[in-house]
Amino acid sequence: MNEKRMSLSKLEAQARACRDVLQLTMNTVFVEKRPADRVLNSFLREHKQFGARDRRLLGDVVFAVFRWWGALRKLFDKTELYAMENEVPEITYNGAAALILGAMVMEKRELPEVAAIWMKELGLRQSEVNDLIVTGKASDGLDGWRVLNLIRASLRRTSTKSMKLVPLDMVPEWFPKYLPPGINHDKLAQWMQRRPPMWLRVQVADATELANKLHIRYGLKIKTHPLMKNSLCVAPTRINLFTLEEYRTGLFEVQDLASQVIGMVCSPNAGERWWDACAGAGGKTLQLADLMKRKGVLVATDIRSYKLDDLRKRAKRSGFPNIECREWNGKSLRSKQHKAYDGVLADAPCSCSGTWRRNPDARWSTAENEITEMAELQLSILQNVSSGVKDGGILVYATCSICEPENRGVVEKFLAANPDFELEKFNNPLTGESCDGMLQVFPWDGDCDAMFAARMRRR
Repeated sequence: MNEKRMSLSKLEAQARACRDVLQLTMNTVFVEKRPADRVLNSFLREHKQFGARDRRLLGDVVFAVFRWWGALRKLFDKTELYAMENEVPEITYNGAAALILGAMVMEKRELPEVAAIWMKELGLRQSEVNDLIVTGKASDGLDGWRVLNLIRASLRRTSTKSMKLVPLDMVPEWFPKYLPPGINHDKLAQWMQRRPPMWLRVQVADATELANKLHIRYGLKIKTHPLMKNSLCVAPTRINLFTLEEYRTGLFEVQDLASQVIGMVCSPNAGERWWDACAGAGGKTLQLADLMKRKGVLVATDIRSYKLDDLRKRAKRSGFPNIECREWNGKSLRSKQHKAYDGVLADAPCSCSGTWRRNPDARWSTAENEITEMAELQLSILQNVSSGVKDGGILVYATCSICEPENRGVVEKFLAANPDFELEKFNNPLTGESCDGMLQVFPWDGDCDAMFAARMRRR
């Protein structure tokens, strides 16, 4: 359905809002080192005059700029770049137009109506901009120099055909050295430039029937994963899935495919007693409870009480009677809790590098030293939760990171210090192939986030 064209004054207001939000989120990410989505959501709550179309635009603008920041930063000289990434001086409307238009063109998507204001600000013709959109692929990051040269010329800066972009420009310089050996760095960086799809996890017996219902009722285009039959991939849509009756009545949860892999690696049985130690808002908790056929006991803990409040609401909406929420400070268990669980999941806090497709701002707010700091914290958490595993029980360690020190490095140190645990082979839920006890999921494995999981058993 075509949306009504907006007036010039409305377009100018949209352009100003884009500039204001960009200023706010760049300061949040580069200076305060906080996630862009939180401040964006706060901004939208405070400015209720923005409708659905405005909200979509502001979100698209913010995340496009951060997704392509590795290319956009080449618009600045060293002094300017240092200021942009450390102080974030006031962004002019001209500068905002350059950043936003450059990012939106490199996305290779249809430009929003407000792009006319950005082109006018930069003195660009629509025809020369459109020529850039229809050539190349959004995911390659290699023809972006043509966009940058056009914008540099509009800013009366020197343009050069020798300017080149490579995929690794799109991630921090330090990142590749922490990746698993043998991985294709360029391939990973290119995948990170692709906007990820939305994945659903079905909580009813017949996933196909629900998928058909969602298609007929809302026009959603849905594909079922060939092996994970309760996992549905939804094509891009303007429909807010969280408002659907089927979501509000607990028939499905929004959960990335890679995240769903973790629950499948745990593979709990009905009637068992499990502990989800770092439950957060409970996406994996709900999956475990579902896999347990709503029987047994699933204790969900987190150091953040407000996260558990979210989990309680989600569990109530989906009607799970077997979830118990408790606070846990991350320290050693009391003696009466030792060997109390058939299985324990430690989905530990991490650098979240595996979610950089979905949260591109995190690439530029994560510091290199966080990798080693996180690994120390993760090992401590894994050690502390391990005492809760019964003899013969299962311990699963997981992160949403791609960095080796946080993944295989933590597991190897833990096993060296705890000879009563050993890796246990399992089948990769995405392929059915056997794993040696550790699995790194990459974006191309299922058009999803990246995740790591290790399954161990106590002797």
